[in-house]
Amino acid sequence: MWREKPGTWLLNSGLGTTRYTGDLSELGNISHLQVGVAFNLAATYRVSQQLSYRAEAQFYYIYADQKYTRNYYNNLSFRSLNPDVWAGVQVDFWPINDPYRATIPYAIAGVGMTYMRPKAVYLGQSYGLSVLQTEGVKYSQLTGIIRYGFGVPLLANERFRFNLEGTYTHVLSDYLDDVSSVYPDRSGMQPLAAALSDRRAELGTTLNQPGEQRGNTGKNDGYFVVSGRLIFVIITPGQRSYRRQIGR
Repeated sequence: MWREKPGTWLLNSGLGTTRYTGDLSELGNISHLQVGVAFNLAATYRVSQQLSYRAEAQFYYIYADQKYTRNYYNNLSFRSLNPDVWAGVQVDFWPINDPYRATIPYAIAGVGMTYMRPKAVYLGQSYGLSVLQTEGVKYSQLTGIIRYGFGVPLLANERFRFNLEGTYTHVLSDYLDDVSSVYPDRSGMQPLAAALSDRRAELGTTLNQPGEQRGNTGKNDGYFVVSGRLIFVIITPGQRSYRRQIGR
């Protein structure tokens, strides 16, 4: 009764939780998930009974602290509030006009960009890490992303939908957390950059030697988002006619 016809526009917003994955996270550590928050706005255009185009803008907050992992002795941490944008497709598992399915899950996939702004707190102050070049590497804060995930409609009426959706965003950079490869030679660094490059001194332990492992270059960073999405259907005369026809 409430399914939209091809050619319908939908506007939606989502609010959910984030989980960063990268050099400072630890797989399987459920006691310290270190979840953040995300808010996004999207527009969707239905092309056919199973295919829609979708574009979205989002702000997401992620963070991690090594003190909760097996690498606690390195004492690295970061936090970041970043924007991202992406565009792609939304594919329903079955045609939305299938009369035998009340709920039809969907998959999404697309590409976009994010702007990375990793920061760390040191002596009570927050500092941007990218400009400090804590690994002696100058990297771009603007990088590409690949996003994919699944969603399930939960509620629907003529004007509104409510979906539960989970996505993973693969970042095409290993510097989302400002950590990637090895500890640099800190002798030529500014004092602040050197202090944030190797934070063992804050624990009173011996600093790492240049060339020792700081991150994992074999895998780029990413983040999960699980959100509830409120969707507004833009009702047109054609949509009303279509709803009356399928409601007969």
